[in-house]
Amino acid sequence: MRKKMKISISKIKNSLLSTALLLSFAVTSCKKYVDIDRPPSSLTPEEAFSDSATATSAVLGIYAGMASSRETGGSNAVNYLTTIYGAMSADEGYFLTNTTFDLFKDNKLAAGSDLITYWSGLYTRIGRANYVIERLPGTTNISGRLKNQLMGEAKFLRAWFYFQLVNYFGDVPLILNTRALENGLLPRTASATVYQQIVADLTEAKELLTTTYPSIERARINKNVTSAFLARVYFYLQNWQAAETEATAVISSGTYSLVSNLDNVFLNNSNETIWQISLVATTTPATIFGDQFIPASTTPTFVLYDTLANSFEANDQRKLKWAKAITYSGKTYYYPYKYKLRNATAGNEYPILLRLSEMYLIRSEALAQQENLTGARRDLDSVRKRAGLLPTTAIAKADLLKALAHERWVELFVESGDRWFNLKRLKQATETLSPIKPSWQPFQQLYPIPQSAMTANPNLKDNEGYF
Repeated sequence: MRKKMKISISKIKNSLLSTALLLSFAVTSCKKYVDIDRPPSSLTPEEAFSDSATATSAVLGIYAGMASSRETGGSNAVNYLTTIYGAMSADEGYFLTNTTFDLFKDNKLAAGSDLITYWSGLYTRIGRANYVIERLPGTTNISGRLKNQLMGEAKFLRAWFYFQLVNYFGDVPLILNTRALENGLLPRTASATVYQQIVADLTEAKELLTTTYPSIERARINKNVTSAFLARVYFYLQNWQAAETEATAVISSGTYSLVSNLDNVFLNNSNETIWQISLVATTTPATIFGDQFIPASTTPTFVLYDTLANSFEANDQRKLKWAKAITYSGKTYYYPYKYKLRNATAGNEYPILLRLSEMYLIRSEALAQQENLTGARRDLDSVRKRAGLLPTTAIAKADLLKALAHERWVELFVESGDRWFNLKRLKQATETLSPIKPSWQPFQQLYPIPQSAMTANPNLKDNEGYF
């Protein structure tokens, strides 16, 4: 029997070679993610799904690169880039002394700006998901229950990555198979069609999955995670009834609760977490968010816009617990402090991708849009109460929707691009960003297609305004 070892998603260097239909798994360290048998370093298509362990490894390879610790994934991890790009493109934060990302802060991404690390990172994982989705049904030596779990995860993750693509770039190539030559020349698909595929994948995933997490620490996908993401997707599509239904399924599951101590929300054992990425590094197991946001000295690195720092109500515990003040050159700045470890020898914080408070805010807005203002206020007040605030004073629907937009901002700031995506969803990007970004233009709500992607595929055309 091969020796069991614990493998960290972030250290699985899974390279999908579509043209050769070869899946490689180079496991470079014994860091904890899940307990599985270590597969050979190179697997043929048949070997990749020869037993439960190798099939599970194939699915874990889809997760690879989402993780963000100082050692695993780092500043190129896709969830870090989703968060940091969105925060700077919106009105949340920016790097004070590092000008590398100023093009995002100032919304001055030029025609052909090379976003290929992010673009290719998402499509690489979509390719891995497609590989599993194509190959897994033909296996005969894996239990039906495990096959359903793995297929559900692959479908979910494909939808997750397309959601990021469509919200940053708009219309994108919709690749659903591993035919490399064909896929390399695909034109962009309308975002509405991409959303249809996202919903289809998530709907199928929900049918395949159970409410049991297949790994410790809520680090892999189950039915509740899928419902939570479906709630978010329906929310963006303005399907209010469906968004309410999915959010309610999560809230009523009895699995999650709002954590009263705000210092504990982002810990790996947080009961508010619906889905997180597990990190265990050998020497410095802090998240990349703690590493990048917390100053190493008296000079701040990433700071919040004054508009955000000043938008918290008096006595809002989120400003006290999730932001921290620092004085530099005579001015007081605030930086994100949700993740509190910068350079630690032992860590207990994991990047959270879905959490319960968002479900309350989604359901609240969905109820308000359906004229159930009492229910909407009740859900909004659940989040406000946890923050140490009094019930909302908003009575009319318009006022309640305005209060909800503000609550999302101060609750979910610098998390997974939420503010950037929602400014666009609400069609408030121009009115919100013009006062703080003098060069703002409406076309900048979508990023340019990476130049190297357009060079490789002549059928890709750039977004309006970048050519």
